Amino acid sequence: MSAQGGGPLHFLRRHAVALATWAVVIGGWEVASHVVAKGLLQGSPRVPSIEFLATTTLKSLSGSWTLHKWAPNPATGGRETYLGAFLALGYHSYYTLERVLLGLAVGGLAGVGTGLLVSYSRVVRRIAWGPMNFMRMVPLLAAIPLFEFWFGATTTGTTTFIGFGVWVLLVVATINAVGNVPNAYAESARTLGASRLQTYARIVVPRALPELRTALLLAAGLGWSLAIGSEYIGLRTGLGTIMASAQATANTGRMIIIAVIVIFYALLTFALLDRAFARMVRWMPQQATASIWIGGVASAGAGAAVSVVEDEEFAVGA
Repeated sequence: MSAQGGGPLHFLRRHAVALATWAVVIGGWEVASHVVAKGLLQGSPRVPSIEFLATTTLKSLSGSWTLHKWAPNPATGGRETYLGAFLALGYHSYYTLERVLLGLAVGGLAGVGTGLLVSYSRVVRRIAWGPMNFMRMVPLLAAIPLFEFWFGATTTGTTTFIGFGVWVLLVVATINAVGNVPNAYAESARTLGASRLQTYARIVVPRALPELRTALLLAAGLGWSLAIGSEYIGLRTGLGTIMASAQATANTGRMIIIAVIVIFYALLTFALLDRAFARMVRWMPQQATASIWIGGVASAGAGAAVSVVEDEEFAVGA
């Protein structure tokens, strides 16, 4: 089989470093589970072994929900089962996923829309840039209690908070993406008789979309983090609720299981969004798309677009 065949041997060679890293991490964890003191914290070792996580800890999650007609209820004397554990995880995952998707939708539309409007209009830019910069500097985790007080410990409050965090990321990324569109595109369109609005809508915005790819993927991961953080305070459903309960009882095993599940969901969301976005910009040359992926919006968080925003008209002209 050739090196290009994509067989098991080719996979091992291509991912040898990653596989070795995971082997070291898993092996180190197992060693730590036997070296660290065995004292139990509310029934969970300080560093639980993988076997303990996959058996005792996982099955203990079967009591983490209220709909027990499909599996025994440990709260009423029923035994802990894997079926009950997976049903409980699915139950709470559904509520967290709902909040993440709603927050991403609201924050994504608002962030990209605001960024496009600010990039197009000098008047809007001068009025909104100061307040936007202030809101961009608000620590998101510190804002969780405020959103809980304003909107309550509900799906509305959680969704609004996720939307706000995603908006903060995407509005700056959108401004940065529009600002990076070469002036030659707009100048060519204006030379051919296109109006300023036509140039912006049909030339600048489509050309800026591929650069938003990295920001949207970052927003997907951020959405899961914000969801868990907001569910941590006050809500009765969601994976963050299980995490809060585990923290209150020092159940490190549950914390690890929920963390792994959230990472898996975030990576899955990342992959699906990446594939969907790739289809949206399939008209973009492969090489240009790849270079945008590498460059990304690394300067968005650092506020590199500030000087551009205040002095330029983002390749559209006055």
